[in-house]
Amino acid sequence: MKDIFKRTTTSIICSSVIACVIGLIMAINPSMSIKTIGIVASIYIILHGIVLIILDIKTSENYVPFEGMASGILSVILGIILLGKPDILSTVFTIAIGVWVALSSINSIKMAISIRKEEVPWILLLLFGIIDLIIGIIVVFNPFEASLSITVFAGIMIIIHSIINIIAMMIIKKDAKKISKAIEKRLKEI
Repeated sequence: MKDIFKRTTTSIICSSVIACVIGLIMAINPSMSIKTIGIVASIYIILHGIVLIILDIKTSENYVPFEGMASGILSVILGIILLGKPDILSTVFTIAIGVWVALSSINSIKMAISIRKEEVPWILLLLFGIIDLIIGIIVVFNPFEASLSITVFAGIMIIIHSIINIIAMMIIKKDAKKISKAIEKRLKEI
């Protein structure tokens, strides 16, 4: 089970690093075409969704508290919609990013709650998940009007979300042995 945690966290860290690079490009060069950003971001969101779906299928066999199916399916659907109409990105992109961040944060919150009785920094994971959820909600309900503002704002939100994900996964990866033992212990109790 420890290997599953390490593979899962490594996949999420890689995905988050890619998202961080996309966010940096968006924040540093907001004059880049919204259509180009839309295509690149759409492809990333689709790939991220596929990774979440695959991770959910692989981890469900071992009762790992990871719920990626709903987030994965929504990511793929949003990615396909945005890929089909990248020019409407200026009105939809920020809201889509907010929904994606909010849904993704639910995994951190669920993981923290499921390991709260163990001697791991679960409260930090919970805090990161809550911060991420708040950021997602703010993005959904306060989209900016101008395309450049949307690009910079979305880029910054992607960077923050990616950094939170990387830190959370590093914490989980560091304590993978304790977490896997805790889950195995809970399975034996069932």
